Amino acid sequence: MKKIDGFMVALLAGGAGLMLSATDSVLAAESSGSGQDNQGLQAKLYVTLEEPDALGIVDPKSKKGLGTVAVGGKPHDVICAPDGATAYVTNPETHNLSVVDTATDKVKKTVEFGQGTTPWHVEISPDGSQVFAALQDQSAVAIIATADNHLATKVSVTSGPWGVAAPKNGPWAVAAPRNDVVYVTLNGSITKGTANAARSEDIAVFDPTAAVPTVKYVTLAADTANGPHGIVSAPDGSAVYVAAEASHEVWKIQVDGNQAKRVVEIPDPNPAGTPLNPGFPTDLGISPDGNTLIAVNHDLDSITVINLKTHKIIETVSTGEGSAPWGALISPDGQTAYISTNGADSLAFFSMKELTDGTEGARKHTIADLPTSDGLAWCNLAQ
Repeated sequence: MKKIDGFMVALLAGGAGLMLSATDSVLAAESSGSGQDNQGLQAKLYVTLEEPDALGIVDPKSKKGLGTVAVGGKPHDVICAPDGATAYVTNPETHNLSVVDTATDKVKKTVEFGQGTTPWHVEISPDGSQVFAALQDQSAVAIIATADNHLATKVSVTSGPWGVAAPKNGPWAVAAPRNDVVYVTLNGSITKGTANAARSEDIAVFDPTAAVPTVKYVTLAADTANGPHGIVSAPDGSAVYVAAEASHEVWKIQVDGNQAKRVVEIPDPNPAGTPLNPGFPTDLGISPDGNTLIAVNHDLDSITVINLKTHKIIETVSTGEGSAPWGALISPDGQTAYISTNGADSLAFFSMKELTDGTEGARKHTIADLPTSDGLAWCNLAQ
């Protein structure tokens, strides 16, 4: 989520306060138009661009921008289907979801949610049959059937949902991954003034394959304003990790039994002056081997790298003054961490080796002309 009231975005004019040093690798985008020739690519990195109402396309090999796809208003999040053929983009300002053909990079359908809905984060089931969109101001989760991309149903929850995770596999999945569990963080509503409030229900859990899904709830810490926001699945599906932005913590929930355990607390360098909305950490990225977690600290202009074997912080790295980082994604080969920086007109990336080698000073690189919001999605294209 952004540091906003409604949909006003705090993009710093001209990237003030984010002067790039000679050590930065600044790679300009090749084009800014849709319909570009991307033939021969094996993978794309999609980035939501809130200011131009577009989806940015990046070649992860060359680290170059390849153009944009016009979508709906203030796109926030994006997810790719397992087969790589389709990307789904939430558009909070226009209350809908764009369905993008990844072969042509064109919108092939728009799913409408209706006035009064604010679709934020989006997730897809392991088999690709369902897409889940958190409708923050309606306190519901939309389920889209991907066979024809229609709105199948909405599942009501107690408070404004923000992040969604559908574990890909699990210790129970011997023959094939199951598709019958979804986790949703309940942070409240910015527009209704209930974000980051103390509540007894932090995470909603339901079976999306049921005819009428029954919602259960998981509490992180009772009687505490946890402010759960970002959520990510462990690669083996055994757990989900939650960014609690109000209490400045990372939590782990075991899928088998839904037991919650605090992983780490991120130190607040200014405990008397840090606002709770949106706070930190706001989002999470996890390595393919499940050993490393990146927590994105919006209000601190930094990321915190966590060893999930020891539950210890490796280091905290600056993303640049005024960069307002929002989302994180680690590449499938585990070599690169991408960070969306809402306060800068660029996409940041780091070497995972430098982030995890135990030494300080990981270098930040950037891809220019990408005014990111939150969403990052890796798409392996069908060949």
